[in-house]
Amino acid sequence: MTPLAISPPSSTPEPDMSSIPQDAATIPHSATPQVLTVCIYVNKHVNTGPNLDRQKVLQLPNHLGPARPSVVLQQAVQGCIDSAFQQKAVFTLLTEGYGGEKISATFDGKQHLLSLPVVNSVGYVLRFLKKLCRSLLCENLFSDQPIAPSSSPSSSSSFHTEKHSDGQLKSSACSSS
Repeated sequence: MTPLAISPPSSTPEPDMSSIPQDAATIPHSATPQVLTVCIYVNKHVNTGPNLDRQKVLQLPNHLGPARPSVVLQQAVQGCIDSAFQQKAVFTLLTEGYGGEKISATFDGKQHLLSLPVVNSVGYVLRFLKKLCRSLLCENLFSDQPIAPSSSPSSSSSFHTEKHSDGQLKSSACSSS
């Protein structure tokens, strides 16, 4: 009897995928959508109203982001709380969300935590902040456009977004000022 020739195990050949249409999962890396980021500018020249301390507002950064919408929303809301004469006044305007970023306020002798809603769009961030600022009687505190150094307190903010050529929403890029 002749000994059997032992050959190395063969691997299964890969199927020919050239005729299969590509979907979003198989499109090359360079064509995948980018992570949505948002940048919000702080108008330090605004009339801060009866709830926010002008000196504390002046200490806020010139812009928040660019970062994910949920992070920028958290930073903006926390900035309002931290700038308030009474943190409770801002905190009680907010309703509990689920799964979003956390904010905190200290009043009545203890720290209070609240989760913001999950945010995945620039538009939601802008609407949320517009509503909060209206309630605080400080309507033009945030904008999605850079704030001119000589902005007057009565100037209106322009909340709008732009779209990339691929249809993705985009906000203005933050400058490094």
